[in-house]
Amino acid sequence: MAPKDKRGPKKLLAMGQLTAFMNVYKAACKSYGVTPDKTLLEEAEKKLLICKAIDKVVLRGPHHNSSSLCAVLDAMAGYAPIRNLVCWGCNIGDEGLHVLSQLVRAAAHRTWIGSKPRMIQVISDGAHLPAERWPERYLDLVNGSGGMVTRGSGFQLPSLVVGRTQDITMETIRLQRDPAGEAASLDIVSLERQLSNLMASTSNSTTTELYSQIEKARAAAAGAAGGGAGSSRTVHPADGRPLLRPAKPQAFSSEVLRQFSLALGTQGHMIVILALDHNQLGDLGAKLLAAGIKRCKPLQQLSLSHCGIGPEGATALAAAFRPDPNALLADLQPKLKVLNLGHNPLCAPGLAALAGSLIHMVSLKVLLLADVDVVSEAADLEALSALADCLAANTNIDQVDIDGNHIGDSGAKALLPFLREQKHIRKFRLTPRLSRETLAAVNEAVRANLPKRKKAARKKKPAAKKF
Repeated sequence: MAPKDKRGPKKLLAMGQLTAFMNVYKAACKSYGVTPDKTLLEEAEKKLLICKAIDKVVLRGPHHNSSSLCAVLDAMAGYAPIRNLVCWGCNIGDEGLHVLSQLVRAAAHRTWIGSKPRMIQVISDGAHLPAERWPERYLDLVNGSGGMVTRGSGFQLPSLVVGRTQDITMETIRLQRDPAGEAASLDIVSLERQLSNLMASTSNSTTTELYSQIEKARAAAAGAAGGGAGSSRTVHPADGRPLLRPAKPQAFSSEVLRQFSLALGTQGHMIVILALDHNQLGDLGAKLLAAGIKRCKPLQQLSLSHCGIGPEGATALAAAFRPDPNALLADLQPKLKVLNLGHNPLCAPGLAALAGSLIHMVSLKVLLLADVDVVSEAADLEALSALADCLAANTNIDQVDIDGNHIGDSGAKALLPFLREQKHIRKFRLTPRLSRETLAAVNEAVRANLPKRKKAARKKKPAAKKF
């Protein structure tokens, strides 16, 4: 007799579905004229050996375009187990986001038998980025800077973490020379040649310094082409403050962003996590997405960091987080647990608008607002005070990050009353560029009010019986 197959019907079904997925994916790649992703096929073969399904598809690299994504989505249309879809540093552009919107809409139908993504990440899409700048975009993500230098006028400050203060060394506060005096001596060609030679390097201090020099050289070249160095300088429309990072072109067209927003508002899909980090959306893109986010009921985690969102975009998002007067429409709004709007030029008006919505976000646990261009001026101090009041009222928020904002002693003192009275914050990140007295007061206030851990009650051992 032939030996019995120990694989049960569930494993055999998983094997059959995965085999069909691989065949459809290869056929779709041939139809679209793209090369199948080797990593995806290797992962599928590994899962096939252990009779398990694939639940995550990750596309990495600028060689993946909209056709590559279409091939994956065609295979996902008949394969239900995939729950996570990630595009990291790809070039899907408008066409890719359009087909992704179609997938979200299709997954909302009851008759849909394909995958229903729960997590969608489109990180640093570069369809509008020239091919010669792809290495630079990769090193941005490797360094974790997202196009933001860690030296010079825009570098990210160290952090104050609950229970641990990082030391400030001379290396972290080293100042750059005057950009206007050295921009003329920088050669873009030689700098980009150095950048290509550093492709295998992950040294933060070297590559980020090189980014800073390249941006200065490009700004100087753009200023010379536009009729003077002064024409390349940009200011924020909210208060006329000079922007530390120059504005970039919008990553996706307004029409495609509107379609994606409508797809997010379609009832029936299962998107819980949405991340569009490192894509230039701007105020207009944030306004378009806010309409769909307001009706995206299953959404729990939203990340829009490094997206160039200003005060107007932040105000639109804040309006989407407030409860709708209509009870039926209010039931369709998301119950966010994590909100990440860090590294966007929100400024004081955007922070104040968000602070007004935090009271109503009773399910929010984590709030990330690092480097949102908040300083120590009067309007910024009022916004910080409003934020502190909302954090005191909404005791469900237990993790807050406002690192990288140059708020100074005056901004820290505006937060001190809240920090001394709160009992629910478990993690609080604040810039340590403060005086010793203020830094000690902030650190003492945070440590004194840390929630105490409940000790598990020890069970008493039964007494030994005496005979």
